[in-house]
Amino acid sequence: MKLLDFFRDLFSDNKEEVNSQNQPKMSGVITPARREKMGKLNTKFFKVKNHLIKYGTIDSWTAIELYGATRLSAIIFNLRKEGMNIESIPCTSYDRNTEICNYTTYKLVQSDENN
Repeated sequence: MKLLDFFRDLFSDNKEEVNSQNQPKMSGVITPARREKMGKLNTKFFKVKNHLIKYGTIDSWTAIELYGATRLSAIIFNLRKEGMNIESIPCTSYDRNTEICNYTTYKLVQSDENN
């Protein structure tokens, strides 16, 4: 038994199905603990979503400072998958060392339902 398998068996809560190579079978990307966490409204995902709805735009630095969300692009990807219309706006500025800095600002595009 490999050391990794030993620790996996030692710390696993439940017995997982194994495939022909005696490796655990991955049942899905979202685990029950992750699904429970996603159900809460205080996750970074929901904080960024509410920020976009309230203010209309967000960038990486704002997400890090306000919500500790270092993977904003992943959150935006999931919001787009959920059906939100979010536009990416490339921006350029100078940092404190007067070097060019490229970043993206994400803008929530409101659909005009009156047309």
